[in-house]
Amino acid sequence: MAETEFTLVRTGGDQAASSRLYSGAHPITGEDIAQTVWWIANLPPHLNVNRIEVMPVSQSAAGLQVARSPRD
Repeated sequence: MAETEFTLVRTGGDQAASSRLYSGAHPITGEDIAQTVWWIANLPPHLNVNRIEVMPVSQSAAGLQVARSPRD
């Protein structure tokens, strides 16, 4: 699980509530970001990346439902 201190602070220090926020979700990890940066850095020189947005499939944009899988 890729839990952050932010989540624990957000829940007022309630570890159980903090853990429930990630239940069934697969959050972005540092490895995910590292692979994305590597991919960008290794694109052909004639390409330019102006913007990139990365989010896990278990996170929704505002107003949309979150899809969660059973706990691993």
